[in-house]
Amino acid sequence: MPPLPDAAPEAPARRAPSLLRAAGLIAVITVLAKLLGALRDWQIFQAYGASITSDAYFAAVQIPSFAIVLLGGLGGPFHTAIVGVFSRLIDAGERPSTLARQLASTVLTLTGGAFSLLSILVFFYAEPLLRALLPGGDPAMIAMAATHLRIMAPVMLLGGVIGVFYGLVNVYHSYVWPSLSPAALNVAMILALIAFPEDPAHANGNLLAWATLAGAVFQVALQLPDFLRFGFTLKPSLAAWRSIELRQIGEVLFPMMIGVTIGQLMTYVDMLFAARLAEGGWSAVVLSNRLLQLPIGVLQTAFLVPVFPRFSRAVADQRWDDLRRDFRMGVVSLWFISLPILTLLLLLSEPAIRVAFQHGRFDAGDTRLVTLALVFQAFQMLPYFARDTLTRVFYAFQDSVTPMLVGFLAIGVKYLLNAALVSHYGIGGITLSTTLITLLNMTVLAIALKGRHGVTLGVAAMARSFGKLAIAAGVTGLALWALTDPLTRFLIARGLQGAGADLTLMAVVSLAGAALYLALTWALRVPEADALFARVGLRRNRLNDA
Repeated sequence: MPPLPDAAPEAPARRAPSLLRAAGLIAVITVLAKLLGALRDWQIFQAYGASITSDAYFAAVQIPSFAIVLLGGLGGPFHTAIVGVFSRLIDAGERPSTLARQLASTVLTLTGGAFSLLSILVFFYAEPLLRALLPGGDPAMIAMAATHLRIMAPVMLLGGVIGVFYGLVNVYHSYVWPSLSPAALNVAMILALIAFPEDPAHANGNLLAWATLAGAVFQVALQLPDFLRFGFTLKPSLAAWRSIELRQIGEVLFPMMIGVTIGQLMTYVDMLFAARLAEGGWSAVVLSNRLLQLPIGVLQTAFLVPVFPRFSRAVADQRWDDLRRDFRMGVVSLWFISLPILTLLLLLSEPAIRVAFQHGRFDAGDTRLVTLALVFQAFQMLPYFARDTLTRVFYAFQDSVTPMLVGFLAIGVKYLLNAALVSHYGIGGITLSTTLITLLNMTVLAIALKGRHGVTLGVAAMARSFGKLAIAAGVTGLALWALTDPLTRFLIARGLQGAGADLTLMAVVSLAGAALYLALTWALRVPEADALFARVGLRRNRLNDA
């Protein structure tokens, strides 16, 4: 097959933005997408409640979500493998070389073929697949979920393609459309529920499945302009079939896919235990995870998307100080922002869920279920960020085998933890085990990095920063806890009840907590916090790195 011509359009010159500037841009866009996601979830639970219909949809959507979010999403295997290899082939200020264009076309062709076959298999074997994943589950729920899954089967194909697009435009430091495109799924579902409000009366949830498929198509469409502008092509090709670079992509991609599959298997372990509990239990777990992903998703996407190409280049050039600096800045900055969020989640989960969701078919019992799940899961935030950033460091070393092996360890432990905790805490036991597994993964990966690659990431300095942040968050939490009860009594005495009292309580506690936490971190002089303060004009004369 002849090589592609060199007459590809010039890619606009792009200078790599600073880590914090790129993170800020992505964070703003991701916040908008997450807010749309919250509105989508609100509409779903108002229409269907935590019911057999929502259980069926959330069970079925796990499989296409595996493709579009875990495999093809930002930070997923396709995105990570593409960035890891193409960042070495392409200068962000130049158009892609012939090899880069051939390689991109080959990857897209192979991905399209493999995932088309996977979509066909999911379509024809939807019900047996769900019966295997949910042994002992309600037959009516499984039959309903199988119909949803058949509708969404093409999403399997679209997920891989989206991941390749994400990676290629990310190499050119294009963050706007990749960060915004996940909102397409949310917009499609919101519009569908507005346009067809009578669907919940049919109680089959097919509308949700069709809207999910439409959203995936929109995500692909949003990636195309940048993909074509940078000089790539949709023409099928296997010109780079024998290239070393394709093998390098495979060496990263396939172990990552196995690792992500292991993570998805842990979700199915949770589904197995939730199916044995009361109706609506799985919907409660899903909603609690979605609520937690509002802050986690924004922060993770904002920091890890721009930092991963830096990791890859630092490892390639053996610039270990740069690697340590970017790792420490990324993780501690995430801790700095997430610790006060964790504090507020522990104090305000129930009134927040009550105000946001306790309407329509979502009742007080649903609020209690989701609150229980969310409180146990909230602690996951801290090890989650460190684990995911550590994983990116392994990928920068072209090592996706180690995270995969750690995942194999985790899935067995996850089953045992569920078995031990669900009997005591119900739905909360499922989310508590998730938190413990994330902590285990983080610890094992940190130990394995030094053992396999001989690189240290300044853990002692990070621990000092974390200790100061934890003190600030702990003092803030105690002060807010002491404030909550008298404030509640004051509001009741003033005749303020219901949503008005909850909103006032949340507003006062959040503002007071933010002010106190920022004052404490400023006084404790955390270097990474100082860097973030400097970005908004609150500069010190000299940053204290102690």
